[in-house]
Amino acid sequence: MKTPAALAGKSPCVRTMRRRMRFVALVGGLGLSLLAQSKAIYAAEPMKIPMTADRWEAKDNVEFSQPDGFPLGAITVKKGVAVLKDVDFHNGTIAFDVQPLGSMGAGIGFRRRDDETYEDFYLRPRPKCAEAVDCMQYAPHTHGVLLWDMFPQYQSPAPLKDSGWNHIKMVISGQRMNIYVNGESSPSLTVGRLEGDAESGGILLQGPGIFANLEVAPDAVEGLASTPVKDAADGDARYLRNWWLAPSQPSPEGSVPALAEMPGSSQPWKPIAAERGGVIDISRVYGLAGGRGDGEMTWLKTTVTSSKSQTKKVSIGWTREIWVFVNGKQVFADKNLYQPPAARKNPDGRLSLENGSFDLPLNAGKNEISVALANNFYGWGMVMRLEDAKGIQLEKQ
Repeated sequence: MKTPAALAGKSPCVRTMRRRMRFVALVGGLGLSLLAQSKAIYAAEPMKIPMTADRWEAKDNVEFSQPDGFPLGAITVKKGVAVLKDVDFHNGTIAFDVQPLGSMGAGIGFRRRDDETYEDFYLRPRPKCAEAVDCMQYAPHTHGVLLWDMFPQYQSPAPLKDSGWNHIKMVISGQRMNIYVNGESSPSLTVGRLEGDAESGGILLQGPGIFANLEVAPDAVEGLASTPVKDAADGDARYLRNWWLAPSQPSPEGSVPALAEMPGSSQPWKPIAAERGGVIDISRVYGLAGGRGDGEMTWLKTTVTSSKSQTKKVSIGWTREIWVFVNGKQVFADKNLYQPPAARKNPDGRLSLENGSFDLPLNAGKNEISVALANNFYGWGMVMRLEDAKGIQLEKQ
């Protein structure tokens, strides 16, 4: 006897329905293919941006001109920035020509939410820039502070000319970015994790420099993955990742904090967790609260539970001055200033586990770690990593 399924397979209605379903699937697949092709074609056609006053918001330190060979004009940004009107950029390619007018600063910001929040890529041209580790740099601009000293890994040499025109191509996809200079086939700078606070926004040009031939191609990402490169510190149990952060307060130059000055429990302490690389980024919370040049201080605290009395070696990175206390006793203090140059810790006065190390004495049971951190120059934060985590339990939030 034939089963109901076998009979159904020979039913004219069923066969007709199956043919219709195959046709719909074929048409649907063709539609998706055409849609993908049209999107690829659209992505391949960049928007050519006129470098004229009607397209840009700028102040007196910006000049617009029509030099020979630049049909869409050029912009000279002597100081500050020029902001492109009516463009919201998320992913894609940004290309432009730039002639730096100094050894520091000509660059471009993107995903601009406001004056205080955007991604920032900039040039530091000089002779033999292809041999200079900091020829060009990327850093997020957050809370009005450029966090170049918090992310020393985002810089590289490049075949950049210190005079004359250079062509820059930036490919941005999700949380990644590749930078190509003067027709390179491979990027000079690869950013495996964009660190800014906005996913989309405007575009700005920053001086000193002359800019021309700006093109923006939305969604043209050249196959670049959108997910970030894996964090090398992810899953590493040696990092002290969870802290409590006190309110910031003014800190006159030369101030040396005492543990008795740490705010009490009645103050509004807030939890703060480590970012990529185990970094506690205070700039993400307070910016540079006192303004550059004015000292600012805050306190952090956490607990470390030890299975026995023991001493652990700790690697530590910070900007700019730090004092570490364990169970009421100071165990470490040092400076990582940017000026004068002799006061800079390796690498170049920026935050890194290369900055220093100390011995952490622990009692059996709970131990309170308290840290005072002072800053007067760009970003501030710290990172702390134990040599090993044997017999240790760190605070969780």
